[in-house]
Amino acid sequence: MDLTQNPELLATFRAEVDERIASMRDGLLTLEGHPSPRQALHSLMRDAHTVKGSARMIGLVDLVALAHRSEDLLLRLGDGRVAVRRDLVDLLLVTADALQRSVPGADRPVPGPARAEILAALDSALAGVDPVVVPRLPAGAAPAASGVDPEADAEDAAWGAGATRAGDHVRVPTRRVHGLLDVVGQAELDVRRIEREVQDATALLAEHQELVRGLRQAVLHGAGPAEISDTVTAMVAVSDRLQATARDLRSRSQDAAHRLARVRDGAMGLAMVPVRRVVAGFPALVREVATSTGKDVELVTLGAEVELDVRVLDGVADALRHLVTNAVDHGCEPPAERVAAGKRRRGTVTVSARQAGSSVVVEVADDGAGIDDDALRASAVRRGLLPADATVSGGALHRVLFEPGFSTRTEVTETSGRGVGLDVVRTAVEGLGGSVDVVNEPGAGTRFVLTLPVTLGVVRCLVVRLGSERYAVPLGGILETMTLADAEVHEVAGSLVLARRDDRVPLADLGDVLGVAGTRSPRAVLLVRQTGDPLAWAVDEVEGEREVVVKPLGDFLGTVSGTSGATIDDDGSVLLLVDLRELASRWAAAPAPATAVTGEPDAMPGHDPRRASGDGRPRILVVEDSIGVRELQRTILEGAGYDVVTAVDGLDGAGRLQQSPVDLVLSDVEMPGMDGFTLTRTIRKTRGWENVPVVIMTSRGDDADKRAGLDAGCDAYLLKSEFDQRALVDTVRRLVGR
Repeated sequence: MDLTQNPELLATFRAEVDERIASMRDGLLTLEGHPSPRQALHSLMRDAHTVKGSARMIGLVDLVALAHRSEDLLLRLGDGRVAVRRDLVDLLLVTADALQRSVPGADRPVPGPARAEILAALDSALAGVDPVVVPRLPAGAAPAASGVDPEADAEDAAWGAGATRAGDHVRVPTRRVHGLLDVVGQAELDVRRIEREVQDATALLAEHQELVRGLRQAVLHGAGPAEISDTVTAMVAVSDRLQATARDLRSRSQDAAHRLARVRDGAMGLAMVPVRRVVAGFPALVREVATSTGKDVELVTLGAEVELDVRVLDGVADALRHLVTNAVDHGCEPPAERVAAGKRRRGTVTVSARQAGSSVVVEVADDGAGIDDDALRASAVRRGLLPADATVSGGALHRVLFEPGFSTRTEVTETSGRGVGLDVVRTAVEGLGGSVDVVNEPGAGTRFVLTLPVTLGVVRCLVVRLGSERYAVPLGGILETMTLADAEVHEVAGSLVLARRDDRVPLADLGDVLGVAGTRSPRAVLLVRQTGDPLAWAVDEVEGEREVVVKPLGDFLGTVSGTSGATIDDDGSVLLLVDLRELASRWAAAPAPATAVTGEPDAMPGHDPRRASGDGRPRILVVEDSIGVRELQRTILEGAGYDVVTAVDGLDGAGRLQQSPVDLVLSDVEMPGMDGFTLTRTIRKTRGWENVPVVIMTSRGDDADKRAGLDAGCDAYLLKSEFDQRALVDTVRRLVGR
């Protein structure tokens, strides 16, 4: 019988290997400075021996060979025949990784030639070679649907056939199973009791109905007062018993609902795994990256026992590896730089996890120099992600880090420079319904903060009403709710903004973006921050908060745009869960008009060039976030006889347009808040502004950018790289007519 084809047996073996390899890594990483290396080596030999014995029983001969050689080397280290050296520790760490990645169905399986190279290195160490050349395992790729690495040899392919992926199984403590079975038994008892109560209530109801019929007959046939009184007394007694039964039923149903909630929580708990499942491999990762980059870095882990749904943790595992690698490679400085900066020689990378309501917050932090905004901005400009005169900073600038293909490195190394990493992090985290933020402290380090849902099966939501329809909105990312009556709402260039402290937050109508038909009356606002800047969503009513069990829509409906699943409400109706992230992207691409929330706005004052300026001079609005460029344009245009007003970004420009009419708008494209293309589209769709000429002046000179500007409605498209003040003045005169 080929035991390697038994998925249940392999899953058990894989779990045991994972546990033993994690123990081996921990022991090896502390071996060099261990106060009692003989004791530590004894534990390591026991781990290797257990893996070897289990692999031999299943018939995994390649694992047996690796485990046997590592056991031999550990034995020689333990009896003092071979001294503990860094190269030998590194070799044993590589062997441990190879053992874990050689189990059938493992992610990134190790091909046969790589195992042979490790065996040869182990033989060299046993033969006394000093130092030993430590092989490097290939990064590999995630297995295909069959579980087989396409680059693996024929033997590896045979191993992988029919194997079960690691994420398909979790190890569950028996106490959890027994606890769940106890609650299930109590719930079954509740069901039987409720069934008896229902039978009693049914019998009482039948008796009551019979008494009603008897009373009706007695009245029709002229029965005396005494007979009627007796019947009424019996009816009252039955009614009292019915009410008592109803109270018992209500109490029983509440108990049953409570126990069912415990069953649900228990079932969820069976799929919960500690963060340790992923971070156990990080010490070796930090050691490897630090060695390859010439750095001295230690790893600190906090909250490794915090639990997450296995689908969430496995889904974000690669993202966390990317962040830890970046923290060592990009974050921590070389030892000499740290000492020169007054820091201790050894850098620190901290991975921490903590529970936060229905979310888990995982942070990856380093104590390095922090993000150099000037260098980051220059790299973004060099790669065409920002214009040459960009002045953006802080969070808006740090979001560039997550752009696909972006890297601050100009050269490619084994750990960075390929532009693959942080975009993968954002995609993975947002795909799970979470968010990622960057906290930068110049000179003190950088923190990447991942906010993740505890589980994908049960989500805490707000139930909102949009017209006659109801939707569930996941609480993740919702900052606060408020009534429209209490909110300070302004109209800027035909679009609504919500004034919140010192911020102006765009206000969109959720029903409008979802395409909800019928009469609407928005009265509440959800203030949301998914990624980037906040956005306010107007809804008709917020009905309340509840936990819902999320279900897929099934093959028949597939994926419905703007939703992430569905749930069954108490009355049996289906509630769709909205995907606010997707809807925000849709709204940003085609902003909803202000009329969606407030009704039809008054028309803007008609445009009249002859009255734009009080002294009869044409008035020009210059919208530019670079103060140097803005002042240069103002000086040139004022010298040409125009009255000039300025704005620092698109939102500010729209506000200036509302304050007083202008004869022409000169705008940049890349600006925080509202860019030049969006400002142009806003002008074109706002009554009273639609005929105001717009000139775009930008550093974005691609044909696609020019088409985008013309499609938005600009009248002229000028390039800063070809700047000529005479051409600018001539263009303005041609469009203004003076």
